[in-house]
Amino acid sequence: MFYRNASGIVIGVLNDYNLSSIRNVPSGQERTGTVPFMAMALLTDKAIAGQVEHLYRHDAESFIWVLTWVCLRYENGKLLSQGRPLDSWLAVGTNRCLEKKSSFLTALGDNNNHPSASHQENWEIALKCWEVIYIYYGPTRKYRNTSDREIFRLWLQVHVKGHLPDDLMFGK
Repeated sequence: MFYRNASGIVIGVLNDYNLSSIRNVPSGQERTGTVPFMAMALLTDKAIAGQVEHLYRHDAESFIWVLTWVCLRYENGKLLSQGRPLDSWLAVGTNRCLEKKSSFLTALGDNNNHPSASHQENWEIALKCWEVIYIYYGPTRKYRNTSDREIFRLWLQVHVKGHLPDDLMFGK
């Protein structure tokens, strides 16, 4: 979902009420979401137990998982009827999904995953996003304490720039 504020800036939110519940005082450590779209850091036992703070970077990563999912499973807005990658992610728990996502990211450069014809350009954006995220989650884990603004800029904005209509503006 998105809207434009009074200054014309687009404000966007991914929404998934699938596993949500109403609480009087949210702590920021609740675990709700559809497993295939959850950030990898939130699929660990510690996170599922509510011991990991939910951060902006988790939402940014979730957005990229959704983009990846759409690129590989939909053609012109319609779910592919056969040969859909990632089907197995729907039938596993958090630990197994974490393993599958790790394997998926490791194999991204092998060209085993093919986006639908209508999502070629979106797939290129997703790949660029994953390359940057690998720097954050990969073996070196260089940038643990990066601000939300930098996560947005480095993970998303720089890859999408030039692919958006001229009248769509991202946060300044």
